[in-house]
Amino acid sequence: MIAPSGLVSLIGGKWTTSRLMAEDTVNQAAVVGGLAARLSPTKTLRLHGWREAGTDKPELAEYGTDAGELTTLFGNAGDKLLHPRLPCRVGQVLWAVRREMARTVGDVLSRRLRALVLDAPAAIEMAPQVAHIMAVELGRDEDWEKQQVSDFRELARSYLFP
Repeated sequence: MIAPSGLVSLIGGKWTTSRLMAEDTVNQAAVVGGLAARLSPTKTLRLHGWREAGTDKPELAEYGTDAGELTTLFGNAGDKLLHPRLPCRVGQVLWAVRREMARTVGDVLSRRLRALVLDAPAAIEMAPQVAHIMAVELGRDEDWEKQQVSDFRELARSYLFP
């Protein structure tokens, strides 16, 4: 959308429409900037991690070409499960902190590993371990760990069945 000021705004949307939204935004920016119109290459561009075939570990398929690097993390004690009911591993927490800029337990357990929506009670049980892993990685103290666990439990309460 072209705002009255001549600026291009992009508001809202979903992941399923992000490519089209990006194309529309670039097209509008070209109009505003007085640039020549040309076809967008986004339909043929691949996102980071894209791969033609699956991975040796189907549970890591969502990591795409990064699955190999994640497997290396698993080799250094990162293959340990965080909870018996969920396929979440220590290495995935390390990956989220090191490569995806995760900075809170809530971010890791709800958005990165989706543990909160898959099994809220298990995610609550995992929170102290995840907080400790993150604290070591981020150089945080025990008070930070306790606050993260407390904040996550507060968030998770709304995901529990009454």
